[in-house]
Amino acid sequence: MQLLFSKIIIPAVCTLLLSTTYSGASELNKSHFVKKSTEMGVVLVDVNWGRQWGCAKYENAQLESLQFENVSSGDDEHSEYTQIKLESPSRIFVDKRFINYGFIVEPGKYAFTEWVMKVAKSVRDVSYRKAGREQLVNGNEYHGGTFDVGAGEIVYIGNMFLDCYYSPVPWRYYVEGKKNYETQVKQYKSKFEFLKDKKIIYRLLDTKNYGSKYSLPE
Repeated sequence: MQLLFSKIIIPAVCTLLLSTTYSGASELNKSHFVKKSTEMGVVLVDVNWGRQWGCAKYENAQLESLQFENVSSGDDEHSEYTQIKLESPSRIFVDKRFINYGFIVEPGKYAFTEWVMKVAKSVRDVSYRKAGREQLVNGNEYHGGTFDVGAGEIVYIGNMFLDCYYSPVPWRYYVEGKKNYETQVKQYKSKFEFLKDKKIIYRLLDTKNYGSKYSLPE
């Protein structure tokens, strides 16, 4: 399936720093988790905001933002717990590494509903690519993919970065194999120490266009 996106041309020089790393769903913290853990779910995801050089035909490409939304009710009204929005901490200076994120969310089915990336053919030829709901959601068809999270569940949905094979696109990577996944879980439990005795479920964003299928071996 062809991936749809819109292209936005911007000036070559841009020094705007994004003020927040994430908005929408509540950032995972101990006090909130203790209060909400039985009625809410937890979503864990890694994102690499670093610049990828030599990305397809471009000099470089870089993720700017990602968004997931609860689509269980079909209602366009969203509370703070029904959207997960992640934004790069900077458009210029970002280390090329995966960052662990955690969110408290309402239980339900979540769809990948928006992404924005910067692509550059040169220092002076810079533009943005974006796909939103109009490209990624068509009725009950979710071209960006979906994942489910239940009340009391803690789910890992994958590692988001870029794929540069044909054209720059966001891509949901994954931890392969039980041993590597155990290492990933240790990272999350080191950052969120209150999860140390909790089970983290391996449940990748299920997508045809932005990632390959994979199931953790039994």
